[in-house]
Amino acid sequence: MPVVFLMPTIVVVLLVMIFPLIYGIFISLFDYHIGMKITSDSFVGLENYKALLYDKVLHRAFLNTVLFALLANLGELTFGTLISLTLLKCKKGIADFVRGLCTMPLLVSPIITGFIWKYMFDPSFGLVYWILGFFGIDSSEFPGLGKPTTALLCVAFTHWWQITPFVVLVVTSGLLSIPEERLEAANLDGASGIELFFLIMLPALKNVYYVVLIISGVDTIKVFDLIYALTQGGPANSTLSLSIYSFREAFEVYHMGYAMAVSVFLMITAFIIFGLPFIHANSSQEE
Repeated sequence: MPVVFLMPTIVVVLLVMIFPLIYGIFISLFDYHIGMKITSDSFVGLENYKALLYDKVLHRAFLNTVLFALLANLGELTFGTLISLTLLKCKKGIADFVRGLCTMPLLVSPIITGFIWKYMFDPSFGLVYWILGFFGIDSSEFPGLGKPTTALLCVAFTHWWQITPFVVLVVTSGLLSIPEERLEAANLDGASGIELFFLIMLPALKNVYYVVLIISGVDTIKVFDLIYALTQGGPANSTLSLSIYSFREAFEVYHMGYAMAVSVFLMITAFIIFGLPFIHANSSQEE
């Protein structure tokens, strides 16, 4: 039977994904701390989830996570599309060279990217402040990672640097798949560059954008390593994400039960924002 050949895959999925998920939900129902045994006395039911409703730090982490996801994805789609359109007008050799360069940030792990940009944002010797000084901008006018007002924007900019090249590669592939005849016909009809993009290119890129949003969106919602390397959630929790907050509760406060409740909340948030639209889009295409 065909199902027999699927058994190894099913077993791996159960062990790697389903079992940890169920176990995490199970732990979230207990007042469990690392090192203690799980007993019936430590069972608290939904109390950890009720505590989420009144946890102001969690509310801040949730807002930071959503705002970071919006800033990161909008910036990456915008800059990635602009660069892709520019490459279409460049000579083939130059365009291929730039696309090759685009793979370099993708090869750097997020934790290393975070440490690199942490030093680049250093007011004393960072490259960012050297560039600002070159243009006559005093370092005090741009606090960077040092103040809550600009820290999250700096983190989003770092994410742009790493993920925008991925958007460039994917969007460029989508643009190159558009038939030349359609573009030539639009040019003969006198369509401007803006009309060409919104009437022909954008509809053709709809599925490409959707794939990019799913991949990059989930990455920004669960972001941990990049922010942890840059700010560890500071200053004043201004860059605290849900993943970092769950990590703090688990390995700094050792309140594993509450940390699992935060993680389940994060999973539900990611599913609502990205999972439901994906299911809806697939069902619409089938109809």
